[in-house]
Amino acid sequence: MDYCKSGNRAVLSLVAEQLRPLVVVSTVFDEVRELDADECANLGIRIVEATAEQLDRADCGGSPVSFSDRVGLVVCRDEGWTCVTNDRALRGLCEQLGVPVRFGLSLLVDLTAAGAITRRRAGVVARRIHSLNPNHIDDRVLRRFLLGLDRAARN
Repeated sequence: MDYCKSGNRAVLSLVAEQLRPLVVVSTVFDEVRELDADECANLGIRIVEATAEQLDRADCGGSPVSFSDRVGLVVCRDEGWTCVTNDRALRGLCEQLGVPVRFGLSLLVDLTAAGAITRRRAGVVARRIHSLNPNHIDDRVLRRFLLGLDRAARN
């Protein structure tokens, strides 16, 4: 979501081309107003549907994690996929349940390390995301990210 809201869809395409397949669960996709199904296909993002059983397992109220994010977590756990998110609560729940999880900005570090984007471009994208999503990407998170980015750019 953050990459779409910040106007950096091309980063997602680079991830799909250079690093690993990108899959989004339809319940999460439905929340992204900045992207339609055709754009997802053009970017190399596959949209998947959760099964009725997965939807039932995700429907456990009382969690700080949204229903759509819980559906994504359930699908990732079932498929053995890594959940990529900037949401602290979702990351914590993934860790608690043993679901592999990556910080959303880490995709920029991976792309920089792979030589697919420059450190400067990655920093610009991260700062834009920070400006639009300061609740999840606060100053401390941005500083830690930029330090990690520096390490990746040196390697």
